[in-house]
Amino acid sequence: MKIRILFVLILFFSINAFSQEIDPIDHFSSDSIFDIEMGEDEIENDEESMEVDVKDEVSKQSVRFCEELLSYINILRDKDSLVYHFSRTIGDNEILPIVDGINKLNIDRKFEVIFHPNTDKVLYVREMVLNENQAWDYIYENIFDENGVGRLFIRHYSTFKSVCAEVAFELSEYFFNENNDLIKKTYSAFDGQQHPLDIEYCWMDREEYLKYKTFTELNSRFNLPLEGLLGNNPLDKENKDFDDKRELINSLVPIQE
Repeated sequence: MKIRILFVLILFFSINAFSQEIDPIDHFSSDSIFDIEMGEDEIENDEESMEVDVKDEVSKQSVRFCEELLSYINILRDKDSLVYHFSRTIGDNEILPIVDGINKLNIDRKFEVIFHPNTDKVLYVREMVLNENQAWDYIYENIFDENGVGRLFIRHYSTFKSVCAEVAFELSEYFFNENNDLIKKTYSAFDGQQHPLDIEYCWMDREEYLKYKTFTELNSRFNLPLEGLLGNNPLDKENKDFDDKRELINSLVPIQE
């Protein structure tokens, strides 16, 4: 009888000890690991693919202001007028004007700069990150008002490794007010034929990048060589004086007969 009781006690404590040893593993290995992985994916997707709607009329006016700036910039870029081009070569931190004869295979980043009309204030900085094939992977567009405050940031991304398309693109637009507070955010993913893609079925890289609050902050990183250009704005040379950007835009757009 004593032997039977002793056997039962030993068996009880053995089972209890075994259950305590395996419990932490079971607790962590199945659902917990899945939750952690899904949580990271959800956070990752939300950070880039989230959208923010405009909330009030003042913000709508700020968005329209940003869109007018972008329209003006795109007209200049299409005409390659008043656009200053710079590049950085592989292994070199110095950014220099692009000149004839430069070895394009050594370039890892290209920059474009546009000034506000009739001023020495920088309006636009475009950074293009190139890969080893001299194709772009990322493009970052920064638009600043005349006070140097960041008002619009645009991220472009392209990849051949998305799984959901032969080539996939992402476009994110961040609109800010005069205090650099986010007031609107848009996002889209599409293929080479501009057909929308469902981000849930695509693999998109998530790089680290900065949305600069001011031009001063941006230029403290890149140190763009603008000194020789500031008094050299072609608009000043032509003695043109425009009251606002709309007038300048109209002067650049051909009149439709």
